Amino acid sequence: MTSLVAAFRSLRRSPGYVVVAVITLALGIGVNASMFSLIDAVMFRTAPFPHPEQLVRILAATRNGDLREFAEAEVREVHSQTLPLKALTTLWPTFYSVAERGRPAERFGAVAASADLFDTFGIHPVLGRPFTAEETKQGKNQVVLLSYRFWQQRYDGRPDVLGRTLRLDGQAVTIIGVMPPSCDDPALWGDASLWRPLNYTHDQLTSRDYKAFDLVGRLAPGATSDQVAAALGSLASDQARKFPQRYAGLHYRVLPLREAMTDARTRRMYWMLLGLAGFVLLIACANLANLQLVRATSGLRDLAIRAALGATRARLIAQQLVECTVVALGGGVVGIGVAAALNRFLETNLFAASGANLSLALSAPVLALTTALSLAAGVAFGIVPAWLASRVDLNSSLKQGSRGSTVGRGHHRVRNALVVAQVALALVLLAGAGFMERGFSRLLERRTGWDTDAILTAGLPIPESRFESEPSRYALFHKIEQRLAAMPGVEDAAVCSSLPLESYTGERPIYVDGQTPSPNIQAPRATHVMVTASYFRTLGIPFLEGRNFPPDLKQSDPLTIIVNEALAHRFWPGQSALGHKITSDDSGYITTAQIVGVVRDVDMAASLSRPTTRLQIYKPLVDEPWAWANLVVRGHAPASLADEMRRAVAEVDPDLAVDQIQTVPQFIDAQHGNLLLVGEVLRGFAVFGLILAAVGLYSVISHTVVQRTGEFGIRLALGARPADVLALVLRHGLRLVAVGLVLGLVGAGVLGRFLGALLPRLDGVDLGSLAAVSAVLVATTLVACWVPARRATRVDPNATLRSE
Repeated sequence: MTSLVAAFRSLRRSPGYVVVAVITLALGIGVNASMFSLIDAVMFRTAPFPHPEQLVRILAATRNGDLREFAEAEVREVHSQTLPLKALTTLWPTFYSVAERGRPAERFGAVAASADLFDTFGIHPVLGRPFTAEETKQGKNQVVLLSYRFWQQRYDGRPDVLGRTLRLDGQAVTIIGVMPPSCDDPALWGDASLWRPLNYTHDQLTSRDYKAFDLVGRLAPGATSDQVAAALGSLASDQARKFPQRYAGLHYRVLPLREAMTDARTRRMYWMLLGLAGFVLLIACANLANLQLVRATSGLRDLAIRAALGATRARLIAQQLVECTVVALGGGVVGIGVAAALNRFLETNLFAASGANLSLALSAPVLALTTALSLAAGVAFGIVPAWLASRVDLNSSLKQGSRGSTVGRGHHRVRNALVVAQVALALVLLAGAGFMERGFSRLLERRTGWDTDAILTAGLPIPESRFESEPSRYALFHKIEQRLAAMPGVEDAAVCSSLPLESYTGERPIYVDGQTPSPNIQAPRATHVMVTASYFRTLGIPFLEGRNFPPDLKQSDPLTIIVNEALAHRFWPGQSALGHKITSDDSGYITTAQIVGVVRDVDMAASLSRPTTRLQIYKPLVDEPWAWANLVVRGHAPASLADEMRRAVAEVDPDLAVDQIQTVPQFIDAQHGNLLLVGEVLRGFAVFGLILAAVGLYSVISHTVVQRTGEFGIRLALGARPADVLALVLRHGLRLVAVGLVLGLVGAGVLGRFLGALLPRLDGVDLGSLAAVSAVLVATTLVACWVPARRATRVDPNATLRSE
């Protein structure tokens, strides 16, 4: 208690120091506390259900380590196993077109689930009843539950909503209940407004490529995730034996539900952010350590008197650490306010814009970590100055008390090392921000082989219950394509199964020129895209050889395909691919088609990963119309065509509604919202680190000028020019900056390699960005050195000689 009282008394005599230290620490600690909140929200906040630790998600892990969802056949195979689970439910995140009397059709997010949903999550509707196992049988799912948020927003929370009829994708369904608020968690369900019994479609029942289903289970008492994964090992072996091409290397992973909701890339990015936030705090601590060294230097006489009166070295160190800890705790208290403000800023300005939809809270664990971090910061910036100050020389300090204290080389070396560390850490932060900025710029600017600037896209799922046959689906798509092409401002329109945005779907093994499909052959795989004839013209993909599909092609016509340049070169280098035949194996459904055209390769505009295959096959949409389509229109101002596109589809079928209407840049922003958020936060870190590093260098050079005032006066008296003194001071500062730059470049290289491994298409280290941020850092630190250096040139030699 005596030490605490003495610390407050000492700090009260230095209000300027306290204010600067508390503000500096508050910013550094606040940034880290906010990142603690982010990590807590993304990875550690428990799911809002009873006994959340029992909830696990089952995922299929491919040979290259990617985690994926399940096809319907795989769901049945998992359910057939004897697993140590109390309950296991199947979930399908989807969308429905919702139509009511007096309202236009709108698309809303939804979850279709098996009846085990309620037992698995331990939930019950707040109004009405859950759906039953009987209602999950084919054709009997004419019921729906509303999410709590949707009930409040659309129906003002009225209980008379029960029994009301909605039209979902043209099918009349009855509202039977309202889900509890816990089911509004966006990290688990996305923006799910509707909950329905799961009925599989024909496509889902017949294709192992339709991987869209999640499996979530509740562990049996005493069971563990590892036991569930081990029990699934025999299934993985059996699948690999039956379908070696499809399941070679497959295994199952069972993860805690909250952990499984965030992909590994995002988790690593957030951990990286937390680490870089630590860099910001380290720069702040280095700054304060320098400030504390100056303060300790000015108080050496006081320390010498205490030592002369019997204070031990440990006592002197402890007293100074108590002062630093008091300051750090004050910075922590203010930092919590900074963190709260930063959390609100992130939620309203960055998360909402990126679609991350996260809620950040200063929970008890976050506050505990912030307190611990504050204590650690106090020790971190106080220990070295306290140790150096405790080595006080009683005689010299007491003798020089009348003229001010002097310090040894140890103080100077430590101060210089702290500045070097600040410059190096600031460069790492600047480089990280630069790499992210340039990487995303290249992503948007790179040549993709198709026109990404004039395109507007939209998704159109159609209800398989209404469009069961392939001819009925194609007839609908054909009408919609014609209506889109007739829109004002539209140059071309097309319908396709997928677009070259993140990846083409429908990857299948292929065999050329009469090869026979066999499960024992590791055949190359190619993506298969179903397109209308106007697809290539709409996207601006040129033909290199051959012809397009005729617009009046019928399903009964001979099968034809168009391939990309990479496929043609792979199998027929130096010769024409036209007339050759390719056999595709779609889950045992074998088709053979003749090549009639070759088009230029296209790159995925939004993908951050290398494609698993460069081979692309285009099939006529009439041959394989799925219950899902992408609509594409081309125009001079594509974003302005969104409302007209909605009206066009509604005119063809009022029960259908398009969703995800966006241009290609908008798609990239939405798809990589988390990464764009990381870039924005990293940019803020970099600016703060740069300012702190500049202030730290200014402080050291200013103190050096004060300490060497006598030397400068003597130099000027002996004939040195002011320019010589200016150069002397600048050389000292820039020498520190140069060492910091070298170390910082090493750190930036390590960070660039990490980003390159995490996001291959961003290319990691970018020499242009590195040169630019280095120039910014040098220019900023040069200004920080220049001001005190100019002050040194104004020293009065006569006054200096008289004082000496």
